[in-house]
Amino acid sequence: MDLLRADPGVQSVFGVPARVFDAESEDPLFPHALIERHETLPAGASLVDGIEHRITLACYSRDDGVRGAKTCLAALRTAVEGAVWAVEGRAIVLSQVIYADAMRTADRRAFRGVVRIRIISEEAG
Repeated sequence: MDLLRADPGVQSVFGVPARVFDAESEDPLFPHALIERHETLPAGASLVDGIEHRITLACYSRDDGVRGAKTCLAALRTAVEGAVWAVEGRAIVLSQVIYADAMRTADRRAFRGVVRIRIISEEAG
């Protein structure tokens, strides 16, 4: 989360400090993003302990219709794809966005964007 919050592109869309949450806010300002799901699976190969992370981020915008949601998605996607991941004891061998979509919310007042990220890490060494 800190990596996304510190990204200048994310800050330009979600404000400073960036409104990217993991359930810290009950009623955040728009636009904002939050983690909806974080799944981990074993992904070891060649006698190396690997972990696959599948992360789903959602963003919500009330400005500029679907274009606003796509702007939010683009900022998140660019931050993920350009990130230099530093995880103690782990080496990130793959980080990619595997899915992104934008749709109107049920209340028809906002648009919701969804971006799914796949990260594979291995033991450093």
